This record gives sequence, structure tokens and C-alpha cells, in this order.
Amino acid sequence: MSQIVRRKWMFVPAYLAVHLFLDWISFIHAVSSINITPWNPPAGLMMGVSVLLGVRAVPLVWLALTAADLVVRDLPITLLPMTLWAPFLANGVVALGYGVAGWLLRRAIDPGLSRLRDIVLLLGGSAAAVLGIGLCFIAIHTAAGLFAWTDFPEVLLRYWTGEVIGIAVLTPLVLIGRRMPALRWSWSGAAETLAQGALIGFTLWLDFGPLASSQYEHFYLLFLPAIGIAVRHGLVGAVVASVATQAGLIAAIQATGVDTDRMAHFQLLMLTLAVTILLLGAVVSERRRAEDRLRVRQSDLAHASRLIEAGEMTAALAHELNQPLAATMGYARAARKVARIEGASPRLTEILDKTVTQAERADRVIRSLRDFVRKGASDRAPLPVATLIADCLTLAGPLASRHAVEIVGEIDPALPAPLPTVDGDAVQLQQAILNLVRNAAEAMGESAGGGPSAQAHTARRRIVIFACPAVQPGFVAIGVRDTGPGLAEVVERNLFAPFVTTKPTGMGLGLSIVRTIVESHGGTLTARSGPDGGTVGGPIGGTVFQFTIPAHAAGKNGEPA
Repeated sequence: MSQIVRRKWMFVPAYLAVHLFLDWISFIHAVSSINITPWNPPAGLMMGVSVLLGVRAVPLVWLALTAADLVVRDLPITLLPMTLWAPFLANGVVALGYGVAGWLLRRAIDPGLSRLRDIVLLLGGSAAAVLGIGLCFIAIHTAAGLFAWTDFPEVLLRYWTGEVIGIAVLTPLVLIGRRMPALRWSWSGAAETLAQGALIGFTLWLDFGPLASSQYEHFYLLFLPAIGIAVRHGLVGAVVASVATQAGLIAAIQATGVDTDRMAHFQLLMLTLAVTILLLGAVVSERRRAEDRLRVRQSDLAHASRLIEAGEMTAALAHELNQPLAATMGYARAARKVARIEGASPRLTEILDKTVTQAERADRVIRSLRDFVRKGASDRAPLPVATLIADCLTLAGPLASRHAVEIVGEIDPALPAPLPTVDGDAVQLQQAILNLVRNAAEAMGESAGGGPSAQAHTARRRIVIFACPAVQPGFVAIGVRDTGPGLAEVVERNLFAPFVTTKPTGMGLGLSIVRTIVESHGGTLTARSGPDGGTVGGPIGGTVFQFTIPAHAAGKNGEPA
């Protein structure tokens, strides 16, 4: 908490220092002794801070304006109170006007200026606010005798133009500067920046150098580099180009001694340049964001199309496999019956029994898959957790032999006794767990294929199918833990995205299917890497895939009924 307070107090002197510096470097060609200049960057700073802070910025802005009058314009503090009322009151009107305008703009725009609409509202709202503020500001000083009432329109125009230029140039920099990406050094980027700066300098030299004329016909050449930067880099580039161009213009005007009488003409040209660059940069950035969203949408649609095709192919395969599988079961049952009648060896009878069991299970899997693809439904019933894990261990036996891994079950003692049951489709949950076991076995098989640590790694090739209490009440957590190499970086970034795989023959649909099954049961699937899949003291490596499943008789909110 103290750090936050310290930052707030550091912000106040930092803002005052920046405000005074900007006021000092821009106090040129002033009208009388008040801050009416061709380009007033403190106005951009005030509007930016007011948009961010709202009316809370009013005291800070008033203090900065008064300090600038004392430091930059040498306002005597020994004057009588009757003489000081005009600048103090005028600064109060300006601070209050900017605070209210910033508060209203904050409610209407995104401070990050993410849309063209935000830029238009910022410029239009600021222009209207400055006009109202300027009417009061100039009226107060005119009433104090600083101007003649006949000069009121001209002075107001000079004030309004200088303020709006400062807002158009500096306020976007203040607002987007908080989210501006960090600059990265590169030779190509440095060369491009130098070339763009040289082009701006060259156009300024054409406008104000030996080839310049009294009419400044080459002024519009400044639009070329600024527009090029805005098109190349969008809003961020437009903001930086606008600041650089305006600073170069003011420096050139000071160096060449442009007559004060011509400053109103230059102000309008500078305003046109600033607004044009800003709007163009906003259009380019918004178009690029729209293109990015379109690319993401097209990618999502392509994935969805491929998933639909995969679903249709799955349904067709399930239908085509149903007939030969039924014939296989018939032949296997007939063979078992013949073996028993003819007194075949017990070993042959056992093998035929296992063949019939696996064929019947394959038939159930295909029927369940076909119903799930076509109807989106599943046959759910109370299923003991211990039975689910035991069945999965039995079904995973061939995987253990094929990949030379040890597959064991583990029930967390923290689970209540008797062990809970879950609501789910037994076939689908078995397939989800077996998919995770198969992924773990194949990952460990690939990692142990060679290398100096292959033998050490083989010694700990272990997969655990576990059940433990879930964080969410009314749910049970079931998962698979392995001692493999962990998740590949490319897979971890797109873990459950379809068609993402590191296997040479994989389709990248396994984890996506598992997540679909889990979410259709009302649970969630997560993954993490860690030592031995999260066990304490285990070797480095390993992955844990864990999903939650509602316990039997759980209420709608997950609470036990």
C-alpha cells in the first residue's frame, strides 16, 4: 500500500516537471504575456492526464498552469490580490474545463484509442471543449484589460488552434504510451528510422532553407514522410511522426525567424497535418486489427470444418466396421463353442474367451461412438471409481506390453469410504483414460528411443491411473500421471487444439476428443508438467492429465444431494 502512495506522490512532481518543460520550449510567438502560442503541447499533456484521471486531475492541472505562469512567464507574486485575480481565475477555468472534458471523454472512448471512432471523438470533443474554455479564458483576460474586445475573435482563434494542435499531437502519445510495445533494436529498424527522420528533415529544409519562398509552397511535402510512416506503422507510427514533424516545424520557425503575423497561417497548416496523420494512422491500425480478427476467424472455421469432416468420417467408419465386427464376434463365439465341445486345451479356450470379450468391447465402443456422433448423447449410469480404474488397467494391458511400461492404479486415501461413484458413460470415460494412457506410453517410448540416458529413463517408465478428491465439491478427480519427458513447448501452447501433434503419424485429435468427452460429462480437463508428474521427490520430467467428473447424486451446483 505504501508503494502505491509513493508512486502517486512521485507522479505529481514528475507531471509538474514535464508540464513546465513543455511550456518553456513552446512559449514562442506568444500573444501578450499569456500562454497563447502556435503549438501548445501542455494542452495535450493536460487532456491526456484528464482523460486518465477525470476531475481528479483538476487541482494538479491548476497547480501546473499557475507554476508555469510564475516560472516561464515571470508572473510577479508581489502583485496586489486585485491584480492576480485574472490569471488565477483563468487557470481555474482551464483546469476545470479540461477535467470535465477528460471525464466525459473517458466515458465515451477507450483510453487506448483502439478504434477510429475513439480518435474522432477525442479530436471532436477536445475541439469543442477548448472552444468553450477559450471563450472564458480570453474573456477573463480581456475584462482584465489585457486585450481590446475588438481583438477577441483573432485571439480566440490563435488560442483554440494552438491548444487543439497540442492535443492532436501529444494526447494520443500520452494515452497509448502506456500500452506501447517495447522497442527492439535491429539494424533494419534503425536504418528505417534514420531514413524517415532524414526525409522529414529534408522536407523541412525545402520549406525553410535557401530554396524556400516567402509563400512556403513546399509545406505540403511534409505530408509525404508523415503519411508514409502512418501507413507503415499505423497509429503508433503516426503519433511519433506527428510529434517529430511538429517539433521540427517549431524549431525551423524559430531558426528562420518567421514573422508573428504569419503564425496564424502556419497554425492552420500544422493542425491540418496533425489531424490528417492521426486519422490515417487510426484507419491503418483498425484495418490491421480487422484483418487479424478475420485471419483468426478463418483459422477457427478451418478447424471447425476439419472437425466436422472428422466426425462424418468417424460415423461412416463406425457404420462400416459394425458388420465385419459382428461377423468376427460370431466366428469367435462359434470357435469357443467348438473348442469346448471337442475338448481343446484350456489355454486355447482362454484365448478364445479373451477374443470374444475384446470383440464385444469393440462393438460397444463403436456403438457408443456412433450414437455420440449422431445424437450427441451418451448412456450414463452410476459407475464406481474403483471399477472404472480397474477396467482401464485391464484394457491397458496390451499397451503396457507393447511399450514396455508399467501401468498401475492409485486411489487417494483422502477419498471417502466407501469409494464414491460417478455419473458417466463407462465406455466413453474408459476411452478418455485410455487415450491419455496411450499418449503417455507413446511419449515415453519416443524419449527412450536413444541417447545416453535411455537406459536410466527406461528404468522409471511408469504410468499411474489415479483418483483423488477434486477441489470443486461434488466432483471426483481422475487422471493419468507418467514419468515421461513432459510436454513439448509447441504442444503446451496449443494443448487441446485439434490437429496439433508432434507424432509423425498422429492426427492431433486425441486430447481434443478427451476434452469433448469430459466437458460433455460436466467436467474440466487440465494438464501440468512437473517432477515425476507432480510426485514429491520424483525425477525431473513427467506430465499429469487430470479431469473432474460429477459424483453420483450430486446436485446442480455440485453439492452432494
